[in-house]
Amino acid sequence: MNALDQATEITEVPAHRDDDASDQVKLYDVTISSDWNVMIGPNGGYIAAILLKAMKSSINAKPTRSITVHFLSASTPGRAQLRIEILKQGRSLSTCTGLLTQGKRTIAVATATFAGQRLAIDFCDLQMPDVLPPEQIPVISRMNPDSPHFVPFRKHYDQRLAVGAIPPDNNGSGLVGGWTRFKYPRAFDDLAILAISDSWFPSVSARHTSENLQAPTIDHTVHILADLPLATVNEDDFLLVEFSTQIAAQGYLVENGRIWARTGQLLATSRQLAVMLPQNN
Repeated sequence: MNALDQATEITEVPAHRDDDASDQVKLYDVTISSDWNVMIGPNGGYIAAILLKAMKSSINAKPTRSITVHFLSASTPGRAQLRIEILKQGRSLSTCTGLLTQGKRTIAVATATFAGQRLAIDFCDLQMPDVLPPEQIPVISRMNPDSPHFVPFRKHYDQRLAVGAIPPDNNGSGLVGGWTRFKYPRAFDDLAILAISDSWFPSVSARHTSENLQAPTIDHTVHILADLPLATVNEDDFLLVEFSTQIAAQGYLVENGRIWARTGQLLATSRQLAVMLPQNN
């Protein structure tokens, strides 16, 4: 079992309260793993994947189209609880919410929509960045424990920097990205895409700012544009990710992301609001 699947294992528990005694509400236990820590707590993409897994287990899930996660409190490794409520389960579209708690603290709340394909009208004006293939990325540009921005959870990925300036260089573009895959191959399904959407270092680090910043996420949205996993993408393939920060005000920034298959197909887009904080040295 891949490390992501192990770390997102959930166990359904019976509902005890009257308001939970409904087919529309499901309760689960989960153990948040320390193996996916950023520095002082678990990675947001990993936390989001736990919520999505529980929602998919609760609903007659069609392909995931959209998920938005609001992060309310920092989580800690250990036991946590999930409450999933099905808001709508329709023939063409279903929606549910998820609440992740630890004791009396609410860690995160999410809303996801699941829907099958409709009209066969496809277009995309966006182009995948023209970069070196992953096999040609020099070793010095491959994420490792000595790399700038390395944090513990990145040991689960094979990340090869190819978009924007390569740290510690900084060209002020606010653009970062590169090739990524799991260290131990795993299908690129919706859980994988969600985790990957928050697996890179912040693109604000590639801007010229008066001080070094960290950027904890407030909310994170991913729109999935394909029925995953794709037959044309193998488990040991690389995906190309790019993230950019073009807007910041009042101490907050907006980061946009895109995730591409190696074939050039755009698989997903992401957008997150983050707070800018001085980096602790």
